[in-house]
Amino acid sequence: MASYSKVTKKRRELRRKRAGRARKNRIEREGTTPKFPIHTPEVDANAPAAQLSPSTNGAAEG
Repeated sequence: MASYSKVTKKRRELRRKRAGRARKNRIEREGTTPKFPIHTPEVDANAPAAQLSPSTNGAAEG
């Protein structure tokens, strides 16, 4: 049988490991960067022509 000290240390280790598990799982799944639109009409209107994506860069032009 393990000593009381070993049992206590193991319990503390597991408690620290399990702390915030739901938060840690969510961060692992979704990441920490919030979702935000990158190519909005306002951004594309203000961007220089060299930075626009080909689909909005006037591909229909000559």
